[in-house]
Amino acid sequence: MVAARAEMIRQAARHGPSVYKPFFDYMEREIKNAENKYIFSSLIETVMPEMFSIYDIDSVLFRKRSDVPLAAFELKFISWRVAKDSWAKGELLVNGWQFQRLRALSEVFALPLYYFVQVGQERFVMFNVANVEPSFEYRRGGSARDYYAVIDLQEAVVSRSVEELRDDLELLLGVKPARAKPFIPAYMRR
Repeated sequence: MVAARAEMIRQAARHGPSVYKPFFDYMEREIKNAENKYIFSSLIETVMPEMFSIYDIDSVLFRKRSDVPLAAFELKFISWRVAKDSWAKGELLVNGWQFQRLRALSEVFALPLYYFVQVGQERFVMFNVANVEPSFEYRRGGSARDYYAVIDLQEAVVSRSVEELRDDLELLLGVKPARAKPFIPAYMRR
């Protein structure tokens, strides 16, 4: 982390604010968005206590120049430390209440709704909520005890690298995009 920060500072000195300013502007907007979500959630709970549950969808995918959504995604990150025990059993745990609500939402919207879960640094799991049949169980102990949808990894698409992920997404979405050039952040360009 210290080396990455030092490199960013050297690049910023060489290239000026164009290197770091967009990143910090983006992070500031993300913090404001998080604050707005908190204000909205707090307002709903304060004004109408225990009447509603609030969920969001993280991404909705459209083809370019189309008004028809192709798919929606719920994005998650689970650390390997948390996931490894269930992974060893061929399972992935996601919040059961959320899974049930997202499945209902998918049916109402008639839109494929996928979980896109990054597990640790190099594993990605994707599944359509309408196409898996999880068991629902209370699992774990202490503050992590919760109601989980237990997803059989045999029913999901598991990618073990970014390269596999790209191929799997193409299959999942039924598209074959043109190969994009590798992304190189501005601070690494010469």
